[in-house]
Amino acid sequence: MGGRSPLKKLTLLAVLLCALLLAGRPPEEISAQETMLPRTPLAPRRSPPLKPANPPHGEPGPTRTATASTISSSSPKLGITALPYPTPILIYHPAGEVRIPILLYHHVADPGETSRYFVSSQQFEKQISSLRSWGYTAIQIYLLVQAIEGGADLPMRAVVITFDDGYRDVYQNALPVMERYGYTGTAYVIVKQIVVGVYMNTKQLKELVDRGWEVGSHSETHSNLRKTKTKLVDEIFNSRLALEELLSTPVLSFSYPYGSANPSLLKLVQQAGYQSGAGLGSTGRHTLKSRFYLSRLEVEGSYDLIEFARLLR
Repeated sequence: MGGRSPLKKLTLLAVLLCALLLAGRPPEEISAQETMLPRTPLAPRRSPPLKPANPPHGEPGPTRTATASTISSSSPKLGITALPYPTPILIYHPAGEVRIPILLYHHVADPGETSRYFVSSQQFEKQISSLRSWGYTAIQIYLLVQAIEGGADLPMRAVVITFDDGYRDVYQNALPVMERYGYTGTAYVIVKQIVVGVYMNTKQLKELVDRGWEVGSHSETHSNLRKTKTKLVDEIFNSRLALEELLSTPVLSFSYPYGSANPSLLKLVQQAGYQSGAGLGSTGRHTLKSRFYLSRLEVEGSYDLIEFARLLR
């Protein structure tokens, strides 16, 4: 029992030799079958997001598409449901002359008979719907003036829609239609008439501002400023301050009552801190010299769509 036979010794020696050979085998000689083990897939590598390059100083950036700045992203009020429209393309307009029609309305209501200052609700919707189908995008007065003074991104086909006096039917009838078609406007209000009779109240004016509208001053009492000598500070200066305090928003534009103005009044409006003044006219051409008496095209109650379309030329 103490000794081993030569055969057993040879067998044990052969086993040890094989083990040594296997242990020293290089990795590439391992059979494919031995490597077929389940592997955990690697997560794809993500490149870091690229940051947009800043345009060279003094050069306009690339053309931008409009954002939701003109239409509030909050839940619609007044039961308004905005229709889906493509986002307008904005093109940089250098400083200088701008050709954009500025429309002027007073009432949007049914007076029962034809009136120059009353556009019926039905006719108003036809006009706004036509503007949309003709490819117009509504902008504010301040953006038009910004383009004149220093350049700005503007829609390829722009229009400004303004309302004088601050009548309540603008809130009741014009706002829902404008918002349905993705438009905002500029309302010029008479400070002393706020909350009085047929005029909008503070809450309604604040809602216009919340919905993206611009509010401007139409003076304090709607007096003919060319005939008023002693109350110009109240009519021009103080009306702006009162509106800004009431609505907590900058008031940048002034509308001359009856469209009546002269060079002295234009200078006072500028000195009062306004960026523009709105009057009456027959053209959509605006320049640096005319920004304190912007030409507006009055939409009369008797106009059909052909006459309305002529205003846009």
